[in-house]
Amino acid sequence: MQPDRKLGSKRGARAARAPLSGRRLTRVAAAAGLLAFVTFNVGWAAGDAVQRAAFSPGRDDISYLGALTARSPWLYNQVAANLSGALLVVLAAGLWSTLAGRLGRSGAVALAVTGCGMFLDGIFRLDCQSIDRGCVNDSWHSHAHKIESGVTVIATFAAIVLLALAFRRLPAWRPAWILTIAGLPAVFAANIAFSALGAGAATRAGTVVVTATFAFVAFRLWRSAEDTP
Repeated sequence: MQPDRKLGSKRGARAARAPLSGRRLTRVAAAAGLLAFVTFNVGWAAGDAVQRAAFSPGRDDISYLGALTARSPWLYNQVAANLSGALLVVLAAGLWSTLAGRLGRSGAVALAVTGCGMFLDGIFRLDCQSIDRGCVNDSWHSHAHKIESGVTVIATFAAIVLLALAFRRLPAWRPAWILTIAGLPAVFAANIAFSALGAGAATRAGTVVVTATFAFVAFRLWRSAEDTP
């Protein structure tokens, strides 16, 4: 009887540790999503601050911060793009393991594509900034940057829609679906509101809303870990 009791005790301990381990992984994924909001926006804001005087955050696209001729391009390429993209992929992995169903998994995949695209944004750099005389941006990596940017935008909008619809179907997540889907019109509203300052300002405002939407999803993922018995 003694060996059986020991075996049962070990099994019980493993069963008790399994949910705890799952909660820890979920918290790590959620924390990564929250941190991505900080790293991305701090990265581009700091990048704007160190550019040449002729550079205009209101007029010039955010991608110019990582160009070959940019000052301190690592602020955008490594902090805003590489690090933030990797953090969003971690968030996507947490959502994949937490959300059951086709919509939830599809939303997680779309978010992972967004994160990968953001990561590649810091690798496929533009040749020059718009303030550089004769700037063309016709290298292979500049073309790759433009293609990647288009794919990332599509994946971003898809992720917001799919995750919101997935939340709507899950009782525990249903309160979050309206705020998540609201991120979509909020992006367009921010773009329109700041377009008066220039295309660059509109893009920056839109990216703040997008990263805030994903931060909200990350916060809700953290709450789900707290609610797990």
